[in-house]
Amino acid sequence: MSPRLIRWMFRLSLAGFLATLAVYGALVAALAWPAPLFSHARTGGAITFHARDPLPPEAVRLGQEITALLSAAPLGAPAPVDVWLVPEGPLVGLFFSGSPRASGLTYPVVAPAHVFLRHADIPANRLVRDGRAVPPPRTLGYYLVHEITHLQLAAHVGRWRIVRMPRWINEGYADYVALGPAPPAMVARGLAGLPLPAVEFGTYARERVCVTLALTHLAGGPEALFALDAELPADRPCPVLPEFGIALAGGRP
Repeated sequence: MSPRLIRWMFRLSLAGFLATLAVYGALVAALAWPAPLFSHARTGGAITFHARDPLPPEAVRLGQEITALLSAAPLGAPAPVDVWLVPEGPLVGLFFSGSPRASGLTYPVVAPAHVFLRHADIPANRLVRDGRAVPPPRTLGYYLVHEITHLQLAAHVGRWRIVRMPRWINEGYADYVALGPAPPAMVARGLAGLPLPAVEFGTYARERVCVTLALTHLAGGPEALFALDAELPADRPCPVLPEFGIALAGGRP
């Protein structure tokens, strides 16, 4: 291989690397500072909604209600949060690049006070996907509490811990706060390995069951839960820890 070809390949590789770096830099900048793309805002409680079109007055009341709900949760009153209501189109590809089919996302490492939502119908307290309202219990209020809890949890345990925290704890705790503890019948279904349909029990039903068990049986409450590293096994309903005090169907430990 000639020296000239080697130099050409090096320059091409360097240009590709710099271009990729520029794209990622632009994405991080957009996630951290999205304000130039949104021209309207309304604040209720600790929550400021941002949109490209004028926001309805119900946004103020909804923000106040969500702030009150979170203030009564174990992590306490939320710090000020910006909720960005993303319209369908190119901005979805930008702000939902981490999960294109999601309705709500947070990026706590690079945007610790931002929630990105799509499909929001504030007056109806619903998310509308493909022309259909997402049924309860997954209301707009649910999504707001769930996503803001992710931000609170990241602020509480730190950015380094949040990226290493088992998914069942992160998602299950957010659903635990948004929907409440899993009721006994739901826990029984989960431990029996029966289906927990999202339309009835929420998106992270299995995770919520496990968090409910953990907070019931673990000494130390939420802090003990947040310190766990056990993953959610594929062949069992929950991580089987001695502290949980549970046995699976048939007495299998």
